[in-house]
Amino acid sequence: MAVDPRVLQRDDLLRAAVSAGFGTMTERRLEDLRRDGLMPRPVRVGNDGRRPVWTYPAGSDQQLVRLLRWREHTTDVDVLRVVLWTEGFPLALDAVRASATAVLDAWMHEWERGFQAEAFRLGLDPVAERDTVVSAVAKTVAAKRGKNAVPRPIRVPAGERATAVAHLLQIFALGTHPDMTEADAETIEKVLGVSPGRRQRVEDTDPWLTGPARAIGGAADFVSLPRLADVLTTATDSDWEEARPPAAALFLQLPVFTRAVAAMTGKENFAGMGGHAALDSEPLMAVFLVAFVLGARRSDWFGNVEDLTASLARWPALVGEMKQVLDLPQHVLDHHLAGHGPEMRDRTQRIIQALLDGELDPGPGPAR
Repeated sequence: MAVDPRVLQRDDLLRAAVSAGFGTMTERRLEDLRRDGLMPRPVRVGNDGRRPVWTYPAGSDQQLVRLLRWREHTTDVDVLRVVLWTEGFPLALDAVRASATAVLDAWMHEWERGFQAEAFRLGLDPVAERDTVVSAVAKTVAAKRGKNAVPRPIRVPAGERATAVAHLLQIFALGTHPDMTEADAETIEKVLGVSPGRRQRVEDTDPWLTGPARAIGGAADFVSLPRLADVLTTATDSDWEEARPPAAALFLQLPVFTRAVAAMTGKENFAGMGGHAALDSEPLMAVFLVAFVLGARRSDWFGNVEDLTASLARWPALVGEMKQVLDLPQHVLDHHLAGHGPEMRDRTQRIIQALLDGELDPGPGPAR
């Protein structure tokens, strides 16, 4: 039987994996990924003599490579399923919904166990004295150092930092509206590292962070864990499909934009955007961003989400144009930059280095 050379077979997928640097990829591992529902199953299209011929859908080789890249960051099948779906690969929506729900449920249970354990340690009623319990947990979280600690992009006194973390736990973990002042909310912005977004501008655009800081309290109505878990189960199939493009833009293009801004300015947290730079290196964020978009669709915030994702749509093409610089001989590049000042030359060199390091490619990669 003559097989169409454009059709993908098992060996094509294995070669794609090896070419991408995954030399240990085997038929057995491929079968495991199929069993987990992370790769499509092949279809028998005939025989080559007595040997059956099985083929995979177009794009399966790309799906395998992306999957293997993400597996370097997590082996959680539920998270990986949502990530691949967000990237546009053909996974069953019912399975994706179930996986996203399982992930968020696990997070809610984990926080609840933490609150219960802290209440038991302090001898407090976990319900009647919930605010005291949350404050105690927040103090521990705020003081934590190391890999899993809350980042510290802006210096904040320890006491104020702990109070801000307590408010964040009330908003996002519990879905409640904490009693806080505008000053408290401004401290939250500092703890999150976004406060420079009120004064610093990206090129000639206005500052992106506007309005009263206390508005963050309203986020409890649609981006807290309880609300996100609810929206995952109540959103329709069409809601999910319409949420996929903006979720993908936030997950894959917003970090690229943020890293590009850092390269252009030489500042990692310029305009308070530094916290977005690593979104696409943490696959778990795909789950939260899908849920966030689904929740935002039911709120007054969705217009902002649409504006942001629309502006991000042009970034793949812009990065492609930037990469053309890498093809220029050094003397040609030097000639083009000769008429510019040191600031422009430094900026160009930073962008070139970011391109070489893969910082302007979406998703996980060897450089990150």
